[in-house]
Amino acid sequence: MPDSANRPLQIPACFAELRRSSFFERLPDEWLLPIAERVNLKTFAAGESVTEDGDSLSSFYVMLSGSTTVYIHDKVVGTIVGGECIGEGVFFAKTNILRTATVEADGEVVVAEINKENIASLLADEKLMAYMNKALLLALFKKLQGANRRIQDLTLDL
Repeated sequence: MPDSANRPLQIPACFAELRRSSFFERLPDEWLLPIAERVNLKTFAAGESVTEDGDSLSSFYVMLSGSTTVYIHDKVVGTIVGGECIGEGVFFAKTNILRTATVEADGEVVVAEINKENIASLLADEKLMAYMNKALLLALFKKLQGANRRIQDLTLDL
């Protein structure tokens, strides 16, 4: 159980927002709490960039509400909606890497941001990371399924 078991529970305001997200649905409350303590909620208006191609990959985002369009070299390559994530590479990279796409808000978008420093503290907790790794793998699997569907659609058009 997390270290917070020995102190009075002070639930961060963003806890309820995270709990509603499908990304965190398999995470027990006692393991979601330390994440909520490290999250920064950000709101983006329509047309604002959540990420920019070429920026340092310094944060991980979970889409809590809204939808975004993903661009690579000004070409639309996909969408990201509530429950999906952006920047999962920050959990795995040992060196500084750059973002490879621009992600732009279609309307109002709310994301939960976990910066690199807070990710490092989460990585130190093996049990918590076991839950996070499952969520990350599921998110990556869903992205792969979507990419496979797009490839199939493209090949059917040939």
